[in-house]
Formats: sequence, C-alpha cells, structure tokens
Amino acid sequence: MSLSVSFPMEWFKSDPHTQLTATSSEAFQFITTPEGGGFELQPGQLESAAWCDYGFVNAKVYHESHDVLVLLFSFYDRDHRVITYHVGILPGVRTEICLPLIHLNGEKLFLPRYPGVMQTVLRGDAGIDRKHITRFSIATLPSTTSRAVQISDLALSLTEPVFEYEQQPYIDDLGQLKGRDWPGKTVDAEALTDRLRTERQLAAQADHNGGDLSRYGGWKALRFAATGYFRTEFDGSRWWFVDPEGYALFSTGMDCVGPACSMHVTGMEHLIPSLPEREGLYQEAWSQDGEEFSFEIANLITAFGAEWRSNWVAMTDFRLQQWGFNTIGNWSNDRFINESQLPYVYPLVDFPMTEQTIFRDFPDVFSPEYERNAGSFAEQLLPLREEQRMVGYFMRNEPHWAFVDGLNLTGQMLKSPVRYASKKEFIRWLAEKYKTVERLNMAWDSVFEEFEDLYDVLNVNVTGDNLTSAREVDYNQFNRIMIRRYVEVPARLCKQTDPNHLNLGMRYAWVGSDEVLEGCEWFDVFSMNCYQFSPDKEQIAQISGRLNKPVMIGEYHFGAAEGGMLAYGIRAVATQKERGEAYRYYVEQGAAIPQLIGVHYFQWNDQPVLGRYDGENYQIGVVDVCNRPYEPFVQAARKAHDQMYQVRTGMTAPYNIVPMEIPKTGF
Repeated sequence: MSLSVSFPMEWFKSDPHTQLTATSSEAFQFITTPEGGGFELQPGQLESAAWCDYGFVNAKVYHESHDVLVLLFSFYDRDHRVITYHVGILPGVRTEICLPLIHLNGEKLFLPRYPGVMQTVLRGDAGIDRKHITRFSIATLPSTTSRAVQISDLALSLTEPVFEYEQQPYIDDLGQLKGRDWPGKTVDAEALTDRLRTERQLAAQADHNGGDLSRYGGWKALRFAATGYFRTEFDGSRWWFVDPEGYALFSTGMDCVGPACSMHVTGMEHLIPSLPEREGLYQEAWSQDGEEFSFEIANLITAFGAEWRSNWVAMTDFRLQQWGFNTIGNWSNDRFINESQLPYVYPLVDFPMTEQTIFRDFPDVFSPEYERNAGSFAEQLLPLREEQRMVGYFMRNEPHWAFVDGLNLTGQMLKSPVRYASKKEFIRWLAEKYKTVERLNMAWDSVFEEFEDLYDVLNVNVTGDNLTSAREVDYNQFNRIMIRRYVEVPARLCKQTDPNHLNLGMRYAWVGSDEVLEGCEWFDVFSMNCYQFSPDKEQIAQISGRLNKPVMIGEYHFGAAEGGMLAYGIRAVATQKERGEAYRYYVEQGAAIPQLIGVHYFQWNDQPVLGRYDGENYQIGVVDVCNRPYEPFVQAARKAHDQMYQVRTGMTAPYNIVPMEIPKTGF
C-alpha cells in the first residue's frame, strides 16, 4: 500500500457558489461567493476501504482573506450521519492541515492544535461508520466577501505531515496584528505606558460611593427579606437575585476578569517576534510550562514594572464599577476577586467523572465511583460556606456530550463492549418492566434468549438497526434516568456541603432537547449560554415554568470586524459602535424578561491574534491586548446598566434597535 492517496481536482464537483481551477497537477484554487460554497468528492473515485486503510487527510492551504478562514471538512456515512471538522486558517500564511480520521468516532469536540493551525472543532452526529463513508466535501462558511483559497497536496495519508514553516512574524512587540492600522492601535511602548499610568491616577482618585446601589450591588429601590447570603425571590411578577442585605439584583457580570488571555506559543513560533527571556523582569508573562505567553501581562510590566499586578487590580476594579458591571463572572482572577468589593460567582472544577465514560464526558452515572467522586467534588465548597460576597457556584460549563442534539446515551452505551454499571442498571430496569425476556422480545421485535444478551454488542447491533417504537421509548426513558442521576448526585452533595450558596447549574451551551432539563430542579438557578443577539424569551419562560426556577445566561458576546483582529466570535457586527449597541440591546432585552435574572458577558480581554490554548482568537474583549478599552462598547454598557432596573420594572421600554449581523468568523 502506498504512503498516500492524492485527491486530484478532477475527482471533485463544485456547487453553484464555487469555481474550481487547477493551478498544477497537485494544486487547485477554489473561489466562493460571500454566501460560502464548496465542492464534493464524486462517487466512485475512491474505494470505501481507503478511509480505514489511511489515518489522516492532509493538505496545504493558503488564502489572503481579510479574516480567518474556516474550512469545513465533512464526512457522511451510509446512514446519513455526518461529522464535520471546522478548521481555522490564518490569512497570508501557508498552513499544513491534518485531520486524524480516528475522530470520526465523535468522542472529541475540540481537537489538539497542530502547528500553525487555529482552532479545530468537530460538529455533527455522535459518530459515523468510517467503514462506510459515502460522501466527502470541503466548504467555507459565509463571509462578508468572496474568498479565494489555494489547496495543494490534498491526500489521504498513513502519517501526519512534516510541519516546516518559514519565520514570518505576524504580530508586533505589543502583541498586535502587523501590517494593518486601525483607530485605537497603540503606537509604541511609550504611548502604552503614558495612557495606562494616566488612567491609574484617575482610578486612585475615584469615589466608589454606591449611590442607589447596596454594597453588594443590589438595587436599593426594591428590598426583600435579608438572609446574609445571596438567594432568589419571585415577587409575583418576576424573579430576582436578592443580595445578602435583601436588595434586588439583576446580575450583569463580566467573565474572565483577569490580566491576560494568554497566547499559545508552541507550534506558532514561526509567527511570533522575539519574546523576553523566561527569567527576569518579564517572567510572569510566561506560563510555568513555557507553553503560553501573555502580551497583556508583558505590556502591564512595561507600564508599571514589578508592581503591575496591584495597579492592574485597582484600575480594573475602577473600570468595572464605573461602567456599571455588578458581578465578577466565571473564571476570574483570584486576587482580583479578593481585593474587589464586587460580588462574584465561583466555578467548581473537576466535575465528577468515571474511568469509563459512556460518550465524551458523560460518566458511568450508576457506578459507585461516580458518587465517590461527586463527594470529593462537593468538598471544594467547604472553605466558601460563609463567604457573603459569593453569589453561588457553577457545577461545570458546557458539557461536551450535550453538543450532540438528540444524543441517544442508552444507544451509545449498548454499542460499547464495556460492562458499565449503568448498563447493568438498564438491564435490571428492563427486567423489572417486562418481567420476562419473551415480553421484551415481543415489544422490541428482538430475539434475545435472556436479558443478559444485552451485554453482547453483536446481539444488540443485530437487533438494533431498525428500532421499534417500544425500544425507542425505553431508550428515551433511560436516557432521562441517566441524565437525572448525572445532575442529581453532585447537586445533592453540593447542597449538603454548602446550604448557604446558590447552585447556578451547568451553563449548557444550548438546550437541544427537553431531556437536558432532567434533574435540574436541584439547581437554584438554571444557567445556559446564549449566543444570540437577544436572550430567547420563549425558551427562558418555558424552562423557568418547567423547573419553577429563574434562569441566567453565563456567556454571550459580540465581535466587530473593525479593528486589529482576524476573527469576530460567534456573533458579529461591522463596527465597534455597533458592538456597543449590540451589548446594550442584549442587556436591556434581557432585563425585560421576568424569568431571567442575569446576563454575563464573555469576556474581559480580547483573545490573542495567534490564538489561546485551543486556537480561538476572537475580538470579543472589553479591552484589547494593550489594555485599551473599546470606548463605544463601554459607553453603551454604562447606558444599559444605568437604566436596566427601570426596564426591568416596566418604567422604561428596553432599547429596541436590533443590531445588523454580519457573517461570523467562529469555529
């Protein structure tokens, strides 16, 4: 067998939005319209066995677009299931792409970074049958303009490519994008230092008198019974957070309040200018393992020297309070939390897992190991039980298993040869329901000789190609049983450990099915992340009504094409002014929803031009890499915060100018 199988351009057929042109025997160019487009491998060009014989799809890619290019590599099987690799590629840089085909099993959501590549994310079904791939396509996402992309050496390969790149610094000594100017770009280190020191002096002179707000950020115009800790209250019309003194609070939080969103160095060295030594004045800009470097911290050290951290804390606290943010959001800096007076939320870590997982990060929830680990997990709350500034805790963020809509956890479990404790419980549950294997066979249209045959993967697969309605019902019911236990076990132990603080939930990326709500009555607040231009009023009302709990949003953001960044996040607008208006629209529309009690923005800093640890590089920050605030954004934020309680109580109509969205550059 040869080391690789090349894909010539002639093997592909383009869609109506795409033009394919050969540039050599091993290279071609494709041009798409702003709507996006792509091309697909024609049937019969490749033996189906090749997808198993070879381990990787490799290619070299180059483009000169105005932003990061996201290529979609999609694989379909004979059952019409699909897995798509979303791969980010910087403009103006020749980049090697490598897609390990082992990930077609769907077990990973985010893939490790290869040198020079931005984020790679898997989307689609829970997995596909690699032995029976029927279609393969390459496409682009929509953009504001057409795109021209050069691809060479596209091939199936036995090995990963050799990553050999020329030195080509892509960012300047302050961490800003080279070769582009924009309003607000910092000219040099001297300008950076002058600006930050001037603002630090303003912060030192600031009066932090809360005015009509309590010392915990609550609204003094509305008061309920005080308990000394944050809690929730339904006033007959709307839900509220209630601060320790009893004042009503609608939480406008800021996620990731920290001095840096560090750049991933390894694999990107050819695009980075000379960096300071890892010892000496700039030592704190490096991570301990040397894998990451923070230009934000390096710039603060340039401005303030060894006292950079205390100056950053004071300046940032001044900014947040001046702009009306009333909560320190998830993943924020510990020292900042300790020295600020703002309330904060707490992210628990190391959600209980088991050695064998059913799918991605969904554990074997009926294993004794799960309950043991849940007990250890809850112990994180012991030292925080009497902390009055803590609003509550999130048990985790965006479970990866829940990214697959309609995921059949029970079906996934039965496909595995592992004798999960949860599989044993399912078989016990079936035996209790049907009493005899004959009744099970009659309902399922199966031919089991005994209930224990369900442990045999071959038996289950043979009888499981065409699910009967009874089997689907049983799978769905047991899916709910497992999800309920997944939530209930750690939530119960957390509440036993810390009865004073609010359980703020798991921040689901979205609610793809009603099954996800199983067990969530154990939360005090149901949290989810909502990357829309306004919170989903109907869905929030539905969830709150089902659980009899308030809802909060743990993440949302907007990026702008205007400026020195190459990717705009999950929701995007054209200008920084529009980005500020988008923030105001989201907050005020959210404040008007009776069941919603908080919205937390993601995040404080822009992400690095060359990507954080996983390759995300979004222009979503309140401040840029030089710690300069985006003024149109913060001015709009202050307006939203100044009148959100009038909006919430119906005294003022919410801001109603809907932002104009542009195509995102998101992975």
